[in-house]
Amino acid sequence: MNGSDQLVKSLDRIAKILAGLLLKDIEDGQQKEKIKRLKQCGFDNVEIAKMLGTSRNSVNVSVHSLKRSKSRSKKKKKPSI
Repeated sequence: MNGSDQLVKSLDRIAKILAGLLLKDIEDGQQKEKIKRLKQCGFDNVEIAKMLGTSRNSVNVSVHSLKRSKSRSKKKKKPSI
């Protein structure tokens, strides 16, 4: 294993530790909020599913729902002329 592989492994471990600390601050019943925060941190759906102990499909559905609600809120914010 060369130096860059070790660096990538170490950075991955640090990212997981920070994600764990982030999730600790969110209450237990708020899985959608956890998914939202982890997506904002750059984790993909498979990584999020592993962290939360759920299926990738469950995360996919939540992400889709979050995107839909975000686009709906943008439409509501447009001022009418």
